[in-house]
Amino acid sequence: MLEVKLVEANGKSLHIETPYGEFKGTVGSEKMLVVVDPYRVHGTFASVSRSTAGTTNITAPPSNGALVLTDLILNAEKQNTGEVLVQFTDDSNTVPVFNVFVTDGPANIAIPFAGRFHGWRDARLDLVVTSDTDCTVTLGYLKVDAGLPFVEWDAFR
Repeated sequence: MLEVKLVEANGKSLHIETPYGEFKGTVGSEKMLVVVDPYRVHGTFASVSRSTAGTTNITAPPSNGALVLTDLILNAEKQNTGEVLVQFTDDSNTVPVFNVFVTDGPANIAIPFAGRFHGWRDARLDLVVTSDTDCTVTLGYLKVDAGLPFVEWDAFR
């Protein structure tokens, strides 16, 4: 580990992450400075599957917090009148994130979100499936401790 730190004008040091282990592929004792967004450092993922009609919770934010999406991978088989929906919801307000109809063919989608794609306070992510469509959704996300109420969030976007 490099024995220096970057310090702001107010004397507070910048956040430093320790990698999982030694970097593979580096030669000898080479050091490197890497700048990366917090989503790649602190993000995680959840994966759920369904084979019948219904709703499954993918993940939920901490109390009064929100979720920020980083990635979405969705696979669904072809099914007559089949529909697969990923949505933010707090049971009072619902906003679709991604909706796919699989009547004419299967769906295989991967989306690396690049913007500030986040939900509102206490909005969880659900997978909603109509008919008996086999599907799997994997979502990359980051949990944040504070979220905007729906009305403010809706006006902000």
